[in-house]
This record gives sequence, structure tokens and C-alpha cells, in this order.
Amino acid sequence: MAIKGMWINLPVKDVAKSIEFYNAIGFVLNTAHGNSNDSACFLVGEKNMVVMLFQEDVFRRFTKNDLADTSKSSEVLISFDADDRAEIDAMVNSVEAAGGRIFSNPSDKQGWMYGFGFADIDGHRWNMLHMDMSKIPIPVVDTKECIVIHTLINSTLKKVWRCFTQPEHIVNWNNASKDWQTINAINDLTTGGKFTYRMEAKDGSMGFDFVGHYSHIKTEEDIAFMLLDGRKVNIHFEKVAEGVKVTESFEPEKENTAELQKQGWQAILNNFKSYVENN
Repeated sequence: MAIKGMWINLPVKDVAKSIEFYNAIGFVLNTAHGNSNDSACFLVGEKNMVVMLFQEDVFRRFTKNDLADTSKSSEVLISFDADDRAEIDAMVNSVEAAGGRIFSNPSDKQGWMYGFGFADIDGHRWNMLHMDMSKIPIPVVDTKECIVIHTLINSTLKKVWRCFTQPEHIVNWNNASKDWQTINAINDLTTGGKFTYRMEAKDGSMGFDFVGHYSHIKTEEDIAFMLLDGRKVNIHFEKVAEGVKVTESFEPEKENTAELQKQGWQAILNNFKSYVENN
């Protein structure tokens, strides 16, 4: 199933008053949809997430179910992010001034998040967070069970990072030998994001998808991800006098010898070095 998009539908007692509330806290009214006596549409954030408001009777007809009593229970917690801590503190003031209720005061969470929770005028609960990715604990990989490889690249850290992470570059270096190629690369370089590299033999005899999910990203410094079979991989980028040192540590699979795997991964890393230095 190919999902093209998702949006949020919320029941409200008074559409006009809810429009005033959401306008006051910085949501953008979308005049192309809704905006009648019984509905309204808002766009939120850089990706224009859609929030639809419906008068309660209309919403009840859609869902064919009773509405939750938000004074006694929570039907959903909707979260959105902030660029910095100052945006969190400013939103607290906006919510209170607009008539919302703070149910969780701003606080630090897990050492790398700062946020607060509020209820709108209909009791729907929202959670706003600033996530400092540079403070996320780096996953610890047991080096006793890992294979470690590295290379030294005569280039800038910015160029090395760009070539390592952008799909248009990945397809040009991600192969261990001239008999193989990466024909397509999709890379969502975010914590929790997914990457998929389609690798095939040039003679068409075989191919596979190299797939993983990112557990940690620190721009121009660290990447950690987990492959579909649960193996962990850490990659560290370090600026040194001679250029950039790239170190990879990965948990080996069981089908091939550790030495063979080390040679294969090192060949890809060597190919990456050559691509960066010659392009």
C-alpha cells in the first residue's frame, strides 16, 4: 500500500473559537479547505501537516462513535517539534494567552529533549519538543564482536559528509568491485529514518537491497544505524591534519568469514575515498 499522506481530524465545540485559538499559537489557516461554520483547516510546520477541525456533530457522523470526554480521558497526544528552547517557552505564553491549559510544564527529558504539554480549548492534548540531536547518547557497540575498518581522505569534512550521505553521490561509489553497482539510493538521514540502496551485479545475475534504520545522526561527526537483521553499524568522521579519517565498525554476519567481510567493506570504503578525492 502506497500512502500518499496523512492528516489529523479533531472534533471541536465551536469552530470559530478554535480558529481564534490556533491562529493565536501560530498555526496557519488554510483557506482552500474547510473554513465553513462546521469545519476549518490548518497547516502546521515546514511540511504543512494538515489539521482539520470539525464541529462535534459533524465529527460524530464521520466516526459513527461517541466522542471522548477530554476532561476525563485522552483520545490522542499530538506532537510537533521546535528549533530551540526559546520557541518552547514562547509557545507556553501563547497557549496560556489564547486560553489553552498547560498540563505539563516545560522540562528537560532524557538529557536531550526539552518540551511541554498543553490542552487546547476542547481538551485535545498536544506535546511540543525541542530535540537536541547532538546530545543523544551514542549507541555503544561491543568492539569485541565488531570488525573495524578505516580510511584517510584528502578532502574537507563537508565534502566527505555530503558524498557519503547524498543519494546522487552514493550511487557512484557504493560497490566493492567493478562487477557490482548501486542502481538506486534512498536516504532519509534523520534519527529513525530509513535508507535503501539497491545493489546489483552488472551482468544482472543477482541483486539485493541494503536496508537499515538510523539510530543516531550527528552531522559531520557520527552515524549509527541498524540493519534489517539487527546488526549494528557505527561510522565516525574525524577532521585531522591530513584530511578526514573515516572509521567504520560493524557487527559481522554469520554466513561469511570475518576476514572476507572486512575485505568487502574495506573495498567499498576505499572506493568512497577514491570517489571523493577525484570528483
